[in-house]
Amino acid sequence: MSSPGVSAHQDTPPGTPAPCRNCGAALSGRFCANCGQAAGIHVPSTSELIHEALEGITHSDSRLWRTLLPLWFKPGKLTREFVAGRRAAYLPPFRLYLVLSVIVVLAASLSHSPTQVATVRGGKIQVVTSQGECSNVQFDLFGDTVWQERLRHGCEAAVRDGGAGVLHVAIGAMPKAMFIFLPLIAFLHMLLYWRPRHRYAEHLLFFVHVHAFFFSAMTLVVLLGSAAEAWPGVARATGIVGVVLLWSLPLYTVVAMKRVFGRGWGLTLLKAFALFVVYMVVLAITVAGVFLYAVLQL
Repeated sequence: MSSPGVSAHQDTPPGTPAPCRNCGAALSGRFCANCGQAAGIHVPSTSELIHEALEGITHSDSRLWRTLLPLWFKPGKLTREFVAGRRAAYLPPFRLYLVLSVIVVLAASLSHSPTQVATVRGGKIQVVTSQGECSNVQFDLFGDTVWQERLRHGCEAAVRDGGAGVLHVAIGAMPKAMFIFLPLIAFLHMLLYWRPRHRYAEHLLFFVHVHAFFFSAMTLVVLLGSAAEAWPGVARATGIVGVVLLWSLPLYTVVAMKRVFGRGWGLTLLKAFALFVVYMVVLAITVAGVFLYAVLQL
């Protein structure tokens, strides 16, 4: 029996075709004709792993930078390229979306910003500062006593740890909620462009790319916030950059809408305003649902 680091050609007697380590088919060249895996498979050394990782990121033929540059600086181009069939040069849209969503979740998880627990009292939002105050909160929206007790217990747990537990659960649940939020927003956006009509997949693809940019921008905002906490001297500069990044989100969306769906600027701005209203309402409901879920898990 051979060791894992030995080539597949050394496992068989001379003159006998070596089997592919992946699918077992007989090898007749440098690559398996059945599954495409390379014939000379071995356990890589540490230097080989590092070289492969660096090559994948920095190599001139890598699709990473050819995807990120138009994503950041040419709103809507990736969507237009995909619809036009020019796809080989770029990362697949959903892979790009998933990678950037994982990065922003990781950045948010590493942030140690304290979270305050708030409730609505008399039509005003007030911060809950003690566990005793949770007993005075009336969760009349749910009526059922069991729901009220679970929410009150979650409130007390959140106050006890400064909201860290709620934030941790919410960050973990948000990507799952986005898989409901994203198709819904794409459908509502399709209603804004009913004539001439575009396929639903085009609207979904548009929001996949737009949210990929949102995730990358929010990652920078979170990192800038962490930098400001670590080095107070740069807080003013990072704050200005963070504000610019946040304001870039609606501007990016408007330009992308104009480039992808091709209406005049006046009509595009009108549709963008309607989208903003709908987007914020649905997002507020989604975020509230995520945090409610997080409180119930404590």
